[in-house]
Amino acid sequence: MKIIYLTDIHDGLHGLKRILQTTEADLYLFSGDIIYKAFFSFDRIIDFCGVQEELYYLLTERKDDSTPFDFTTHAIRFPEKYSTAIVEKSQKYRDLYKLAAKTMKEKYEIIEKLILKYAKSPVYCLPGNYDLDLQYTELYQREVHRKSFEFQNLKVSGYGGAPIWTSGIPEKLTVVFHEYTKNGKNYSEPEDFFREELPDICWIHNPAYGYFDTIPGVGKCGSQGIRRYLDDESPSLVVSGHVHEDQGIKKTKNTVFINPSNFGAVDSLHGFQEGGYYAEILMEGKNVVQSNLCQLRGEDWHTLIEVDCSEKQLKLISQNPISTVSSEDYIRGN
Repeated sequence: MKIIYLTDIHDGLHGLKRILQTTEADLYLFSGDIIYKAFFSFDRIIDFCGVQEELYYLLTERKDDSTPFDFTTHAIRFPEKYSTAIVEKSQKYRDLYKLAAKTMKEKYEIIEKLILKYAKSPVYCLPGNYDLDLQYTELYQREVHRKSFEFQNLKVSGYGGAPIWTSGIPEKLTVVFHEYTKNGKNYSEPEDFFREELPDICWIHNPAYGYFDTIPGVGKCGSQGIRRYLDDESPSLVVSGHVHEDQGIKKTKNTVFINPSNFGAVDSLHGFQEGGYYAEILMEGKNVVQSNLCQLRGEDWHTLIEVDCSEKQLKLISQNPISTVSSEDYIRGN
């Protein structure tokens, strides 16, 4: 069985179309961040981000832990309790918020149409921190957040989102990553979910702590709860994303971990990231036997690095001379 896994698509809809048109797989997994921008207009992006960030700053000053959406709802409903400036800012925020949600839903509708027109095999989707909760979009039938599905005797379970606030995205409609520490105890909904489901394939947007979760200059950002689960259990495959810079494949015990890095091109704090990356994963029964790092460049896709996953140690099969990713960096120590 062949799986094609894409993560951090970031509005790369043309590339998504080319993958569906020109590749063959038994199963496609499209992972967040599927969307990158909440508007088609750059000016509207700036307006929404500006007023959203101003409201977060105001809430921090007031030591108010409500969201901008909840705060503005109250300000519009009870204008006599707030200054004219706050009420006007609240109305502007709500108008832009409504437009952002509408625009993002239109983008998901375009993706659903692409899938219906070009996909020759089943396609499932997992939201990231840039996405709306997909149950409110045209992709709702493909959504796997806090859900599982069976495919060719394999159980696939997904948990999306990330424990981070994403500027420019309507926060009230996004997936909440329910993991926090209180009174010295860490609570993790994803950990509880995976322990209950016990999947063969663990599909996550935010990585587990210590597995492809290192942000340059910041450190590790992975989930402690998912890491605890993976320390106790050994699913066949764990696919993640979110951290574009920590690209690679690793095998621990009987589990293969893969982060192919971003599919959609993005400008980040670390510079422009061209993307186009995705993973081909070959399975026999419940075992990962091979994984290939591929890249879509323009209209054509290329296999960059082929990795034998059938033994205890990962082994390089071949590396394409055109690859800008070295096999030494991509294949991590066992």
